[in-house]
Amino acid sequence: MKKSNSTRTSFKSYLQGKEYSSTSIATYERFTDQFLDWMQKENLEAEQVRYQDMLAYMKHCSTKRSYSQRTVQHTVITLGHYFDYLQEVGEVEKNPARGIKVQGVKRKTLYHILEAHELHAIYHNYEAETLSQKKNKVIVGMMVYQGLKTEELDKLEIKDVKLKEGKIEIPGGKRSNGRTLQLEPHQVLDVYGYVMQTRSQILEITKQQTSKLFVSVEGGNKLRIDFLMQQIRKQNNKVENADQLRASVIVKWLKQYNLREVQYLAGHRYISSTEAYRQNEMEGLTEEVNRFHPLG
Repeated sequence: MKKSNSTRTSFKSYLQGKEYSSTSIATYERFTDQFLDWMQKENLEAEQVRYQDMLAYMKHCSTKRSYSQRTVQHTVITLGHYFDYLQEVGEVEKNPARGIKVQGVKRKTLYHILEAHELHAIYHNYEAETLSQKKNKVIVGMMVYQGLKTEELDKLEIKDVKLKEGKIEIPGGKRSNGRTLQLEPHQVLDVYGYVMQTRSQILEITKQQTSKLFVSVEGGNKLRIDFLMQQIRKQNNKVENADQLRASVIVKWLKQYNLREVQYLAGHRYISSTEAYRQNEMEGLTEEVNRFHPLG
């Protein structure tokens, strides 16, 4: 099989459209070129590649290229993106790289999942007396109800809050999709008070001029999430970090909605990212090793 420069260029454009960094794109291109070379030697066309072919290639990477299990995993992820692209342009019907796990690679840390009532208590029990606390309570709400990441909170601008509709628009980023999320009814009053009064008071005190939603009483726009998490841990010692709160929200959603709906709510670009949170439905797990095919 001949490598097509136009296909390679189109795949690069596909990755650029997904807003991957130039470094990631270069890595993906290198792994893809190696796979295409292997396909050529095996006289395979893309539409002919099946699960067993992927296993054979992974074995080739492990033995002939002496790749570590981690690098083999990165290769599989890359080829998942490549076949996603081929599906999008109609060159293949199925993605043979999806669903493959690599033995010997540690999974991401699995968090103790907080129940819905615990998430609600974190919000309800957070005191909001000072200007800073009023701002932080709004942030806490968006973490425990909308599952926002730190970088998403930091990107929010005043225009993203739709008070009349009781909604908030989350801009997309390099690794996440934008979406519009509903605020909980008991959140709306606190958000309204912050947007219409508290934020203006902070700006007046600090002499700041910014379109960002969250502004610091100390000046500057950097969110002090670590300090906020310390405060929350004093209320509930089960709380670990912001990622745990997000994982808890996503697991809660998985019990309420279908996978595609949760993918949208979480802003995941790939359904596999959403599926990964299903492992967190088993309480009490910590880091462990995948024991799936193909490499033994």
